[in-house]
Amino acid sequence: RANIRHQSPTRLAWDFYDSRYKDIAYMASPRIISAYGDEYSEWGDHPALSEKCHFDGETRVDVFGNILGRYGGRTKGECIKGALQDGWEGFDDYRFPTLDETWKGTIPEDAKDKYILCGMPVGVFSVLRDVRRIDSALMDTVLEPEMVEAFLDKIVLLMIDCVRAAASAGADGIMFGDDWGTQTSSFISPASFRALFKPAYKRIADACDELDIDMLFHSCGCVTPLVDDMIEAGIDAFQFDQPELSGVEYWAEKYGKKACFYCPVDIQKILPTGDRRIIEEGAKRMADAFTKVGGGLIAKDYGGGPESWADIQVSPEWVDWARDVITANSDIR
Repeated sequence: RANIRHQSPTRLAWDFYDSRYKDIAYMASPRIISAYGDEYSEWGDHPALSEKCHFDGETRVDVFGNILGRYGGRTKGECIKGALQDGWEGFDDYRFPTLDETWKGTIPEDAKDKYILCGMPVGVFSVLRDVRRIDSALMDTVLEPEMVEAFLDKIVLLMIDCVRAAASAGADGIMFGDDWGTQTSSFISPASFRALFKPAYKRIADACDELDIDMLFHSCGCVTPLVDDMIEAGIDAFQFDQPELSGVEYWAEKYGKKACFYCPVDIQKILPTGDRRIIEEGAKRMADAFTKVGGGLIAKDYGGGPESWADIQVSPEWVDWARDVITANSDIR
């Protein structure tokens, strides 16, 4: 919390899988309930869905009524048919999921001294992106801004319900994700983000502030053009897996006293090299950049567990090199 809130931390914070270097514990996400029932909610061979989407892999329907598809059982799937993909005409009759009021978040017994982070089961842009599909969603920001605002209003209300549930269960912070970037820039202009999405983020951040919990945010890609507005909206910490897209020194020097960064050593440019010198130098640069500005970094391992390292073709030994350098250079003087 000292790193997130810039309250004179004595060292950088850590979230490594090695329990010796772990300051965060996770609370399961609040449950949300589909308004359309549970039919096809599990992955499987569903001919009715496959025929509708002309897709020959595994399919399922998510809580928003989108049809997801995947091959080989390896991923959480991608949207292949959005619930409102065919047009906004169905919006008035569209039913959003609701919070399961019976959900009770629990804190593990061995995590009483940890910072409790609760992931949200819903994002903001990410839901619009699937319900409308990304090409239509991006065009909507220009051609149908009133419909985007109406849709986001419903999403924000659901998100705030989830935030309140997490806070009641004892969470110190919440995290949600919206992937906003390509490798080189953001999907939309800062002006469009400012007009349509910044107000939605601010409403969620205001709810967090009322409950005295922190708002952490994940995005893939280069979101540098949007960061100033995101901070103004109230985001407390940014979870970037590719911090070298702009550079750890840039994030620390420009934003290290305004926001916190929750990052691994870069998973594209540094860790996958397998070169010990490059990895250790990258880890040292990251630690030095943030200790120099007085904190503002939660150094972490990538993904949802060591099994995710294979997805980015990284060896556990390479991860150890990065962790050992960061933990040895985390003291803030």
